[in-house]
Amino acid sequence: MDVITLKQKLQQIRAVDFATDQMEQPYELALHMMRHIGSPDPVLRDELIYMTLATWIGQNIFSDEHLKHLLNLALDDEHLFYRIGEQGTDSVFTRTFSVLILPPILSIDRQHSFLKQEDMVLVLKCLTAYLKGEKDVRGYVEDKGWAHAPAHAADAVEDLAQSPYLKGAELQELLHALSIKVMESSAAYIYDEDQRMAQAAVTILSRNLLEQEELAEWIEQLQSKRSGVANEGRTLQEINQMSLNIRLFMQSLYFAIQDNKAEPFPEVRLLLLKALDVRG
Repeated sequence: MDVITLKQKLQQIRAVDFATDQMEQPYELALHMMRHIGSPDPVLRDELIYMTLATWIGQNIFSDEHLKHLLNLALDDEHLFYRIGEQGTDSVFTRTFSVLILPPILSIDRQHSFLKQEDMVLVLKCLTAYLKGEKDVRGYVEDKGWAHAPAHAADAVEDLAQSPYLKGAELQELLHALSIKVMESSAAYIYDEDQRMAQAAVTILSRNLLEQEELAEWIEQLQSKRSGVANEGRTLQEINQMSLNIRLFMQSLYFAIQDNKAEPFPEVRLLLLKALDVRG
């Protein structure tokens, strides 16, 4: 199926509120959509392919076997890791919309468990590697729509962190991988990336499996980067952008914790308040 035919087909499906009553093979169409999930056409990629897949996954259109295959497909080298490391190219759309497929699948798993521990270990391994390897952090790209890697990845982190298969060590690994994007220096975040990442961090903290000492060290590391310590080799602009991104994240995390009011949050909130009061 070519791109034009796919777009027309998906427009017809959207016109009937994504109903599958008259469709014989929605899974086969889903595989076609995955082949074009990185289209530079924002209507096809975001409004049609992503919305159709997310809606169908949420409506339990696919079998557990099909969902597991879609998950593995999204995590492979032709999707989540497609030309990883590139900056300023259209390959980013394949990666950032592949990672956005993870939350609806993980959400269905919470409703009825079909993913095993080894599946979650794979998701953790791939997601942390992606957070470390993604270099293109553009938000909205003119004429091509959202890339938004930090925000999309944070959404996946938020869902993965709720898995009972993840214990303290895995959650700490996930938090530190997320922090790599918090400490981004190549661009200043202006599209609410800080709020999405803060919500992911709150979900990790909500599991109450991390020690206070670990959290204190984590906040101290963020503050150290924000204040310019251990930033040798970076330009002044990069240091300022990193400092801004960390401050915005800390502020968003502080208010998200304040809204949550669960332990161990009071202690963390005080540490954040102290860090934010420091003039870096």
